[in-house]
Amino acid sequence: MDVQDRDGKERRLGRIIGRLLAEQLTRLLEEVVEDDAVNFDNLPPDFWDTEVERFVRALSPEQQRIFLEQAEAMLAQTSIGVEWGQINEQAVEWARNYTYDLVTGINSTSRSTLQRLIARAFEEPLTQGELRELLSGTYSPVRAEMIARTEVTRAAVEGERAFVRGLERQGVQLTPVHVTREDDIVCPICGPRNDQPIERDDQFPPLHPRCRCWVNWVTR
Repeated sequence: MDVQDRDGKERRLGRIIGRLLAEQLTRLLEEVVEDDAVNFDNLPPDFWDTEVERFVRALSPEQQRIFLEQAEAMLAQTSIGVEWGQINEQAVEWARNYTYDLVTGINSTSRSTLQRLIARAFEEPLTQGELRELLSGTYSPVRAEMIARTEVTRAAVEGERAFVRGLERQGVQLTPVHVTREDDIVCPICGPRNDQPIERDDQFPPLHPRCRCWVNWVTR
């Protein structure tokens, strides 16, 4: 089923990610800029580890909430109950483990950009304004929106899969089917997958950044 209140969830998660990125950029500039001159040697060794912790604390509860709300939407569509305590446990575990991987990836991209700038700074000193401009794409609202759209899809699908596992423990067998929006912006990755059964874990949406596909569950 499609994500419940997808637009609202994407806006909320996008605002949180946008705030986290903006705050990280501010802290980064405070560390490496002195008198408008950039000195990357001033960046503390634990800067990125601390940033991962900040992001995980903010994002893990949101991912858990989306997971559970989608599982609840599945529950509302069926007359068969599941052990909800197990769904909650899976939500907590998935959100904790996956969010750490997600945040590590987000910060890895930021670190890679910064490392390229460090190499450049050896040849040509940078001012604060120049550094901010060069980092603008990495810390932009567009990037926050891309991450939010992708991760709302992922958390919702994982919530559905947890609910379906609960049904399967009671003998109810469901087949996942990939569904696209069937509009003119469906990508060449997802387009051929429309209405096709999902046979492997790596075939579940999202299959790419900004993927807004979903899963239909068909009784076997």
